[in-house]
Amino acid sequence: MIVILLLIMIFGLALLSYLLLFNGRFFSRQSAVIEAPIDFIAEDLSDLSNWPNWLPWLIFEPDAEVTYEYLNSGILSVLPSCLVWRGVLIKEGYISLEPARSSAHYFHTLLEAPAFYPSDVHFNINLTKQKKRTSVTIQITGKLPFFKRWKQGNYRIRANKDAELALLKILAYLSKYNTTSDHDYKAPSFEWLAKTTLDTVDAVTRPFVVSNQPMSQKMDQGFHDLLTDLGPENPPAGPSFALYKKVDLAHHYFSGRLGIPVQNLVPCPLCPERIVLHGHYLHLRYVGSYQHLSLAWHVLYSFMRLHKLKVNRRRYGVETFEVGPLQTNSSKDFVTLVCLPIK
Repeated sequence: MIVILLLIMIFGLALLSYLLLFNGRFFSRQSAVIEAPIDFIAEDLSDLSNWPNWLPWLIFEPDAEVTYEYLNSGILSVLPSCLVWRGVLIKEGYISLEPARSSAHYFHTLLEAPAFYPSDVHFNINLTKQKKRTSVTIQITGKLPFFKRWKQGNYRIRANKDAELALLKILAYLSKYNTTSDHDYKAPSFEWLAKTTLDTVDAVTRPFVVSNQPMSQKMDQGFHDLLTDLGPENPPAGPSFALYKKVDLAHHYFSGRLGIPVQNLVPCPLCPERIVLHGHYLHLRYVGSYQHLSLAWHVLYSFMRLHKLKVNRRRYGVETFEVGPLQTNSSKDFVTLVCLPIK
């Protein structure tokens, strides 16, 4: 009897701790300003048939079937009230637009995307006039089922990246209303490459840890130090790369090694090593600035989950910087290969 009471007490305490620590709610908000009139933007976004041009979840299956439903029938059904997609990977999902005044500058929707979120989420767009410019805010809010609440940190990060990608894509789409020519609203692009193995490479490397400073600052300094130690007699034999051993987005912690390929090394303070990366990798080519490079990993992880694959945490994640600051002046034209180890 005493054992049963102890088990009940332990279970009760565990349940109470679970309820207190994990409420299951996640929230994300991303904002930016575009040089475009608010009325043009509001009119465009009021038509759901324009949304497939920028919805982030459709990039995983561009050939998915997209249909529309109407709140009313006949003459009153001018614009669709619901967008529905059906695909092999992204399954069936919908976005239902809540009724609003014709002059409203907000778009509140209910999103059901079971391939990405286990329950319905609110996906909202709010517009604010700023003289001749328009502030665009995207917000994602959701609550997880009881037994998935312990994953709320992961879903918070996922929602944050979905909102970031949606904002970049919607700004690029709405740039047709841009009233100035000095700003380029170019969205990042993602190209799926085949599942592959990686070649062995001879390179000089150095460890790196990022915790409190910006990632780009730490990597720039690391590659600068490597090039300095190599000297002008040892030009790189290929694009530089980063090997990630540990990544913690929630706490902004990254560790791994930076590397530069070399051949026929002239004596210098560095010693080359052979980098052998075993196993299979999912392969993605990302075109965009380093500021949003984390989106490439977000997209690649989503692609992995959609194909029901699992990451191999015992191996390095790899970034190869094919086109960077030395090859182009436009950060939005940087090209990075992102490789995720899988089991």
